Amino acid sequence: MHTKYLFKLCLALIGVTFAAGAAQAQTTETFTATATVASSLTITENTPLSFGNLVVIQDGTNAPSAVLSAAGTFATAAQIGTENLVQTGTPTPGNFTVDAGVASFVNLQVEFPNVATILTNGAAPPGNGTFEVDTFTVAAPTAGGFTGTTTTAGACNTAIAGGTPCQFITSAAGIITFPLGATITVADATDTFIDGTYSGDFDLIASFY
Repeated sequence: MHTKYLFKLCLALIGVTFAAGAAQAQTTETFTATATVASSLTITENTPLSFGNLVVIQDGTNAPSAVLSAAGTFATAAQIGTENLVQTGTPTPGNFTVDAGVASFVNLQVEFPNVATILTNGAAPPGNGTFEVDTFTVAAPTAGGFTGTTTTAGACNTAIAGGTPCQFITSAAGIITFPLGATITVADATDTFIDGTYSGDFDLIASFY
């Protein structure tokens, strides 16, 4: 009986020693968390906005005007008098790409001009006529799409007219590409125009949201 007691005690001690050894078997490894900032956007002009070749007919009272749609349709405004803008060339809507530089399906917004851009002829003498370009419009993007508060071309153009951004979502390639139209108007019905190229700058502002 005494021998059996000692045997049981030894087994118990062995068990305690084994359990203590298992509790001390641990390791600590250090790992790194990362985040990459990619907030730069690029805007590329694929096709310049061009109203083509125009003949300006003035009546001294009414300033002629025409609309170049984002789809490429050129239409003169209804005449009040004899004023007119006669198209003798090939007008082309602008075409622009915004590149997010990051992965697909990113929300972007673009601000368009809500004030007139003035087109002038740099080679013309003082007092030569000028054009005003405003009422910018877009059509459905050919890469990416509308989203957010402007899910259609109509909603986007309403936002542009109100001076608020149009919201887009990029394509799988991380870009949006859209056509751009506008309205051109003779600034003053009494102006005279010499032949030549009339140009002016406008801004497009792209940002994440």
